[in-house]
Amino acid sequence: MKLALAEAQHAAALGEVPVGAVAILNGEVIGRGFNVKETNTDPTAHAEMLALRQAAMHLRNWRLI
Repeated sequence: MKLALAEAQHAAALGEVPVGAVAILNGEVIGRGFNVKETNTDPTAHAEMLALRQAAMHLRNWRLI
């Protein structure tokens, strides 16, 4: 949770809605992100989506189960 809160602080520093997300597998961080919808002019740039995309790239698989 501390990692997600740290990600949220990055969003807040950019003037974004302060939301952060972290994806963890077996105790290892495999994805993280924070809201950058305004910064990137991207309606899909939610923290959760970015963390899941990064996790999928880490696993080289879109199936995260």
